[in-house]
Amino acid sequence: MQKSTASKLKSLSEWLDIRIAESDPGDHLPTVREMMRRFSTAQRTVERALQPYLEKGCIRARPGAGIIVCDPRSEDDREAWEGDLLVLYRVSDSRIARNVLQEVEQRLKQRNISVLQIGYSTEEQALSVLGKIGSFKTCLLQVHFEVLSIEFLAALRKHVRSIVIDGVSATGIDADAVGTNWREALSVAFHVLRDNGHERIAFLTSAHQARQIAMARREYLLLCRSLPSPRSEWLIEIDKLPGGYSVADIQNALAQQCQEDGSLPFTALIVWGVTEGFMLERAIHELGAPVRDNLSVVMLGSTDFASEHLNRFDVVGNANAEKFDLFETLLADRVAFRDREPETHYLEISYKPHGSIIPIDF
Repeated sequence: MQKSTASKLKSLSEWLDIRIAESDPGDHLPTVREMMRRFSTAQRTVERALQPYLEKGCIRARPGAGIIVCDPRSEDDREAWEGDLLVLYRVSDSRIARNVLQEVEQRLKQRNISVLQIGYSTEEQALSVLGKIGSFKTCLLQVHFEVLSIEFLAALRKHVRSIVIDGVSATGIDADAVGTNWREALSVAFHVLRDNGHERIAFLTSAHQARQIAMARREYLLLCRSLPSPRSEWLIEIDKLPGGYSVADIQNALAQQCQEDGSLPFTALIVWGVTEGFMLERAIHELGAPVRDNLSVVMLGSTDFASEHLNRFDVVGNANAEKFDLFETLLADRVAFRDREPETHYLEISYKPHGSIIPIDF
């Protein structure tokens, strides 16, 4: 098998030598898929054959533009890069968001990929900074549910060859996106509670109008239609972004739902946007025994980020390890100009029980 791959790699390289020598700057080579078919080989083999020519500047590859022959001696074809990866992130209170950036930077630096991180509070501030720096091979953009304007993306695209977005709030554009379908996570949590006999299920979430958050709220209301209880909807909204809730925010939101005896009208609660488990635990504890001893809780979040759920609350969501692996591979490919169409990558949803559901007898 190794000999066959090596043989195909040699044939590819010899064919590329001839094809590039016979081409003029600006000509297009066949696509990666066409070369895969021509040589009956895998994508990785084609990419390995192309890599030396990319590094020498003999060819360049852009998503959507194909593989273009260059003259490495020409000033027009020699691109000066400020660095490999620009990490541009909107400042937030989410420790998980910061953890993603730290882990990605550490992994890519181990691959000898240079990384520059820049935090910003407004798009105007970010654009001001961009005007003072050079070009980067790719950009990891983290907006944390905030609005991403077309004007901002267009300005950013002038400084980077490609864009990878942390989150799937922006899709259908010429950029990669990595994130979680929180509607799917909510649906899984809802049905886990139904399977345990719960028919009075509340949803505590953000009141923000970001698409993912708004669609999760809508999904909850649709799911509630399947419940037999005459009062089956308890949508509890906090006017802050996920990751920005305080203990008081959670406690006050739940306290407003309490009945005269201190109990809640629902038996189960799905929580999204609490990124520190101790905050949820403390808020529930402060509400007293009627709530603490009788409320089943499922969190939506990272299944392998222990500080989020404390290994105490059942959790539905994605694994950070999978997210880190995907970001590392995707960004490394973009830095190396490997030819692949931009796409939206949805992380796999799973359920991890930790004993916070009290089954109700049927």
